[in-house]
Amino acid sequence: MNIVYLIGNGFDRNLNLKTGYKSFYKYYMQQGTSIPAIKQLKSEIDSNLENWADMEEALGKYLKKVTSDEDAKSIHNDLLEHLQKYIYAENSRFNPQNSYRSDFFAELFYPIKSLRRNQQTKLTNGVLRTNQTRDLYIITFNYTETIEKLLNYKGESATAFSYGSNISRLIEIEHIHGYCDPDKGRMALGLDNESQIHNPILSSSKSVCYRYLKPTYNSLFGEEHHRKCLRWINVANFIVIFGMSIGISDQTWWNAIGKRLLTSDAILLYFYHEGFELHNNNAPEFQEQVDSIKDELLPKLGIDDISNEDVRGRIYISCCKTMFKYGVIEKTKD
Repeated sequence: MNIVYLIGNGFDRNLNLKTGYKSFYKYYMQQGTSIPAIKQLKSEIDSNLENWADMEEALGKYLKKVTSDEDAKSIHNDLLEHLQKYIYAENSRFNPQNSYRSDFFAELFYPIKSLRRNQQTKLTNGVLRTNQTRDLYIITFNYTETIEKLLNYKGESATAFSYGSNISRLIEIEHIHGYCDPDKGRMALGLDNESQIHNPILSSSKSVCYRYLKPTYNSLFGEEHHRKCLRWINVANFIVIFGMSIGISDQTWWNAIGKRLLTSDAILLYFYHEGFELHNNNAPEFQEQVDSIKDELLPKLGIDDISNEDVRGRIYISCCKTMFKYGVIEKTKD
């Protein structure tokens, strides 16, 4: 069976890396520039910080104020250059102990420990039963290599557990948006499609789309990152979303997951970190929150019928705050 993870910035922040946009803005505002378009952008961010909580989505909206291709290109180049330097410095701070490797593998292959007992039993007797080979694929949306460091991953498949002929193995890790390491490059920053650029003139400009549309940017490198990851999702039996806000700038992936849920019996486990966990006497309130999360999630996955009980029954929600949290770096104020 195939397990596919989609991992976002919440993962790195769980490790106490200051990789949130809010932290980056503090650094970015301190970087000098003589370019008027960059000065205007920084002024906009500084005066409306809450509106820039999701930089990529906000950038698409901000482009309606940009009047030329050259200014749009200058903005993207400047943001990308400084974001790469900033994230690279954060990535360099992360040096985990080798002992975390086994704990991380255990959680990757059994991510359901925070679910209710009856849900765990259903999944361990079904899609996550032990008498089968499990192949794990990780799609990371992060520019860091924290996952590789935790797993001591060198680019080759690795066996995590083996019980006779039943093997659990990591097949591959894909950085869908590239790396902060300048030697590896291909660091994509932007939107999912032209409709998210709120400027009809710029959205029809090839030079702007080359930079701001992540699928287009990736394709310019002549590799098959998007196609490969879509193939993984299209054959996944168990999909896990961790540390991601399901924003529009990655709509391609949410649509792919929605299609997989509609056309197969695949399971989705979504970690929703803003929620509260099940404890004491709050089961009714907890279930109401789970229902509400599913109501909001299904349209984001491109599933219009939020009353589809078959799909809803195969979506599991975890509000666990301790998953993949190893406290490797001392926490600092974000």
